[in-house]
Amino acid sequence: MPLRQPARSLMLAFTAVLVIGSMPDARGQEQPGKNPFADPDMKPDYQARCHEVRELTKDRETGATRIDFSVTGPLALVHFDGTLAYLGLCGTAPDPKVLCVTYQTNDMKVGDVVTVTGGYSRPNPDYIVLDPCLARRPEEP
Repeated sequence: MPLRQPARSLMLAFTAVLVIGSMPDARGQEQPGKNPFADPDMKPDYQARCHEVRELTKDRETGATRIDFSVTGPLALVHFDGTLAYLGLCGTAPDPKVLCVTYQTNDMKVGDVVTVTGGYSRPNPDYIVLDPCLARRPEEP
């Protein structure tokens, strides 16, 4: 006996809730209270510090879907090629280097402490790329 339309709609809605509820989210692997990851274009609950980056990202794979990552630290590199700006921070052993690819330097200089947040990728264990990325000074809203 085929399901009537209201019963079928209810069954589909219930199935969708089960599927969505079972999907891992951006906060699945990190320690409570220290989650520098967030869904795209959402502000992470926590900004990692350079000395925490390796531990907080050790099991995070670069997936098919974008996940954002946030870190605060002093700039070690500021470069503008006329189109893109490259802001590098962290990288003092054993911390991985973090490169933020953005559109402007906003007068940031090497040594300035900044917070960068952007699309996370990890080409190798010692190098993280955030692209696209936004950078701001911690005191800025």
